[in-house]
Amino acid sequence: MNILPCPIPALYAALLALAVNVTTFAQDVRITGPSWIDAKDNPDELPAFRDAPRVNFPTELRQTIDIGYAVRELNLDEKGKSLGGRQISSLDAYQRAVAQDERVWSFKPGRRAGKGVNTSTVVAFIFNPASAAENLPNATPRLLEVAPVVVPLPKGAKGAENIPDRVIYANVSIDASGAVVAVGDAPPDLARPCEIAAKNWRFAPARRDGQPVAAEVRMPFVISTRAASGGATGRHVMPRVTSQPAPIYPFAMLSNGMKGEVLVDFVVDREGRVRNAFAARSLNPSFDDAAVDAVERWRFEPGRIGDRPVSTHMQVPVVFEIERGGNIGRGPLDAKGKKADLAKLPEEFRYDTPPRPIGTVRVVYPYELLRAGKTGEAEIGYVVGADGRVVQIVPSKATDPAFTRALTAAIEQFTYEPAVKAGRPGPALQRFGQKFDRSVEWSLVSDADIELLRTEEKKPESILNLRDLDGPLVPRSRRPPVFPVSAPEEMKNGEALVEFLVDQEGRARLPRIVEATHEAFAYAAMQSIASWRFESPQRGGRDVIVRVRIPMKFSRDATMAELAAK
Repeated sequence: MNILPCPIPALYAALLALAVNVTTFAQDVRITGPSWIDAKDNPDELPAFRDAPRVNFPTELRQTIDIGYAVRELNLDEKGKSLGGRQISSLDAYQRAVAQDERVWSFKPGRRAGKGVNTSTVVAFIFNPASAAENLPNATPRLLEVAPVVVPLPKGAKGAENIPDRVIYANVSIDASGAVVAVGDAPPDLARPCEIAAKNWRFAPARRDGQPVAAEVRMPFVISTRAASGGATGRHVMPRVTSQPAPIYPFAMLSNGMKGEVLVDFVVDREGRVRNAFAARSLNPSFDDAAVDAVERWRFEPGRIGDRPVSTHMQVPVVFEIERGGNIGRGPLDAKGKKADLAKLPEEFRYDTPPRPIGTVRVVYPYELLRAGKTGEAEIGYVVGADGRVVQIVPSKATDPAFTRALTAAIEQFTYEPAVKAGRPGPALQRFGQKFDRSVEWSLVSDADIELLRTEEKKPESILNLRDLDGPLVPRSRRPPVFPVSAPEEMKNGEALVEFLVDQEGRARLPRIVEATHEAFAYAAMQSIASWRFESPQRGGRDVIVRVRIPMKFSRDATMAELAAK
């Protein structure tokens, strides 16, 4: 099992100090660091790699004309064991290249007064294009040091919110000494943060006939959002795992021997307990429950700011692989059929490298059709944007409009490494079909769902209301909803009221629409609720089934939909 805890509110007080132990392994890959993250009260000695990393330039990007980079935060304990760390990159392919080498990394710990101590550092992996090679008489600028652009959370947002990094491009003017003198064409709201970040970057200048010259280069800026410390002061120490039971490979997947990887999002509270664990990203939803079950059993020493324990938002990838090995479990996003004929696509949708799926969700079977025993299928076309998210839906065909809406709500949560053309991310057209049947591969309906349908029909009196329980229904895991791309463009806000059952194990099942300002919000709410978990509802000390209604509010301007639980 490969576990890389990835803290969200990392401190970037020092974006990148002067490079230490700089090593160049190829003309187009440069590794700098480690460098301290927090400039205050540093230990006497930086941690170090026991063996130098050897990161390969992604094959599909070798013709790129753009500079790229990945920045990896390293949190190590006093023995040099990795506690994980946040990672950002200008393209997912660069982050994947680093991850392939990361499995063999080992470290010498940082030291204070000769003794090993916990440390937080950052390492940059810079991918310069061939045009910036050091031995060329005529060359473009070569990036030597880099850091992300750090911006605060939006006004009114909570510190635990998971706001994805995003990448923008801007023109950077570099003088003959390699210093950044200006940043142009950045979005107005990000112009100043980009200028501040770029002033901390360092370049080898462009050359003409062997002489350094001023030049302008188009550069990616990774925009990383973090929460303020809320008034707490002192060094931020990340949670340390104290108990980590291994995940159990799902029995239903044993027959095909697939390898699965699930990115689990959760909070380590002030007592070191795991709270609100959910599958943030997964290629095969069949592994989601097992991954969340495993993480919920983990225990930590809580994170601290100074001497004060704090709740810490984290993410970990949990990998499932049986001993005999197996194939990567892409689940519903397995590539099937013929390769896309790019010649038939509009020019703006053509690419050198297709989008690479990294996350999917299980489609929610529309309740009324499931109850009526109606089967069918739907197929949808959609556009994956330059940030890897679905930005447009194009319904193609379906045997029932409800199947189209359900499939749309799921696809809106799919994520990709974006398509690449000439070394830059760009949009791509994709198509996905889903059969709605109780017995198909990637089944949408479990035996427990069918049993609850029977209970609703034959013993409805056994399903209780919230007021009948011994106490309040306590949430354990709630994946946040996503503002639907398919909502009308003029709608900036929306609401949905959804009803569902919580079974004896605390799992949300059979969500159905009560009312909504637009059907897109209803299906988005159902898609989210289908993965929720609660503490087992009880009456008289016995586990029972309970009926629940939840209103949700969506805002197009917010990072995530607002949940208003009733």
